[in-house]
Amino acid sequence: MQLRDSEYKIILDLDLDRIRTIMHEAYKACADMLQVEFTITEDEFVARAEPFLTSNRISTAFPIRLPSKKYPEMVIEVNPRRKSVFARMVNAKKQAYLNYFLNAL
Repeated sequence: MQLRDSEYKIILDLDLDRIRTIMHEAYKACADMLQVEFTITEDEFVARAEPFLTSNRISTAFPIRLPSKKYPEMVIEVNPRRKSVFARMVNAKKQAYLNYFLNAL
């Protein structure tokens, strides 16, 4: 008996539109709260997640860089299962402040 991939293919039921919306809102919230202008646009930021979202096999959080002149090391972790984002940066106080508001998304 030969197994076919299509019969046993695991597909995650992710709300991709909701994840994209959260990423758009996270971009705006980070820009407002940190009072910075990022080196990439909002659409470029969301587009960087597309390979992960369209593969439909990623269930763990994945990092997306969101650099600015003031915070070049900033990374946003996108968790597709929880439909949430988490900011990571060197400045721990700013990270905690930012994540307090991002948690509400």
